[in-house]
Amino acid sequence: MLWGFYYCSRITNPRDQELAEKSQVNNKSLSRYELGSSIPPADALKNIADALGVSSDALLNDETVAIKDKELLKKFEAIQEMSEEDKALVTRFLDLTIRDFNARKAYK
Repeated sequence: MLWGFYYCSRITNPRDQELAEKSQVNNKSLSRYELGSSIPPADALKNIADALGVSSDALLNDETVAIKDKELLKKFEAIQEMSEEDKALVTRFLDLTIRDFNARKAYK
């Protein structure tokens, strides 16, 4: 089973027919890809990823993280390339921002 494909398709939860139309891949093939009985060709994989709003890597990866915002995903990918010192700085900033967001949400 392509766990990333299974997970992403369940998180975004498109109707099977809708996903087939958006990805230009028929339902039978989508089912085989999801079950892992067949591997999609690169062009089908890209179309499915675009239809689900995720990266192709997310569909193939067993450790899928559901980030639907492609721009945000690109930023996190860039952060992964940073030095440990820079990552720590970004992480600290994110922690503070999330803490403030949660505090504002709690007091609304």
